[in-house]
Amino acid sequence: MNPVAGVWKARARSLEENRQAARRGSPGSLPDLRRTLQAIAATSGALGRSRVESLARSIGRAIAAPRRLVVDRRLLDRVGRLGLLSPEAVAALVTHWEKQTEDATARLARATDGRRMRRLRRRLARLARKEPARTLDRISAAHRSAAAAVARPLDGKDDGALRRYRRAVRRARFLAEGLAALGLPEHPDAARERALDEALTRWHDLRAFRKRLARSRSESERRGTVLLAAEIERLLAVLEPALASARAGAIAASRGGGRVVPLRTPVRARAQA
Repeated sequence: MNPVAGVWKARARSLEENRQAARRGSPGSLPDLRRTLQAIAATSGALGRSRVESLARSIGRAIAAPRRLVVDRRLLDRVGRLGLLSPEAVAALVTHWEKQTEDATARLARATDGRRMRRLRRRLARLARKEPARTLDRISAAHRSAAAAVARPLDGKDDGALRRYRRAVRRARFLAEGLAALGLPEHPDAARERALDEALTRWHDLRAFRKRLARSRSESERRGTVLLAAEIERLLAVLEPALASARAGAIAASRGGGRVVPLRTPVRARAQA
């Protein structure tokens, strides 16, 4: 079997597994599906398969809003369990957020079963049968370039630079995983890329969650729901040090190590409980 075909077979298998999980509404399936689409786009870009790359990116954009809601709800559930929001506030925010993303959620079925998804699956099946073996060198070269782009640490960089760095790290990680799917030894940079991707994603998700909460606070103030607005304001204050810690953890990971401080109930809140 052509060894490079193994990459496409692995991508196609992962796509189908996560697509089916998303159709069933399995927990965590949307973030996994979006990561798979990003991996397909990274592999396709490295191999000059622009149509496949474009399809994967367009489907990924279509599920971005529902995926964001899944992540934000998971974080909201967590802060609720920690006692940082009342059950009534959690329920009110869930209802409001779901209403805001109704249209995006309705598009999810088209993203997982629609015309673009069917085209992507057909193209992956064809690539698995006939991809030229020499493209293994192109994947290796693309990974070397991607790894070089994220070799420098993030010290002194702003949030925009961190977001761009995260995209570059994710591309490097996906390409390294593609090489591993061929049976090659794990690349020396692979462990750093995984740790860095995970640290940057923690920061990115917490930052996006805080931004959504800030919008909800402003909307609550406009609607006159002052108690909900006050609860959100207190939560935003708690999240500031957690977000700073996640950012510091991502910067430390870019140097090759670092400890991420988890979100916990503040000492004052625990003492008052």
